[in-house]
Amino acid sequence: MVMILRTLLFPIDNGIGEGLSGDGYSAEYDLWTGKVTWRQATKKTIDKQQALTFKLLAVSSVLSPLTVAGLLMLSRSFPIFNTDLSDKLDRYAPIILGIVLFLAFEALMLAIRVRDPIAQVEPSLERQHEYFKKMFDFAIRKNIGGKIPYLTAYLSTTLALICIPLSYYFYLHPTSSGDYLAALFATSFFVSLFPNLIWNLIIKHIIYLKLIRKTKGQ
Repeated sequence: MVMILRTLLFPIDNGIGEGLSGDGYSAEYDLWTGKVTWRQATKKTIDKQQALTFKLLAVSSVLSPLTVAGLLMLSRSFPIFNTDLSDKLDRYAPIILGIVLFLAFEALMLAIRVRDPIAQVEPSLERQHEYFKKMFDFAIRKNIGGKIPYLTAYLSTTLALICIPLSYYFYLHPTSSGDYLAALFATSFFVSLFPNLIWNLIIKHIIYLKLIRKTKGQ
């Protein structure tokens, strides 16, 4: 848990994208110490990582939410806790599950990343500057349209602000167990967008700009 909330992961330069070199470098930033760790993947390890990521995402996206949702459903159906606590758990279940989804995804990404070896030779400062600048454009500033900056961030934020109240309403007023579960998972997904936006857009945005300035002209 501690490592999840202190380690920012930057994308691997796999050459897929405008201006990327494909040398396999990736950076990790420790929020506590400010240290940047460089890893370097090969074409072979990148292919393996992509296949592994797909499989693990498929498994974790099912197991983690189902485990938490199962416990919440159990507390809802049986008097495990007192009535007041059960009501609170039921009311805030989508928030709990949304946070779990976010943490599970970040833990998965960290577990996959550490499989790449630490670079024997760190890239030059010029290459570091190019890496952070290109990755900032590719991962945050550029978007699906390629013309309006930060369009993806705007769309994600708008989607969360609109969909969370609506799905929460349906969650609190289900007509059947199926509707309850559907609303629970939908609301939890939208809730998970908030910590994701804070972590991967706001905090990472700040660190990107810091590292771009730090490596410029040195």
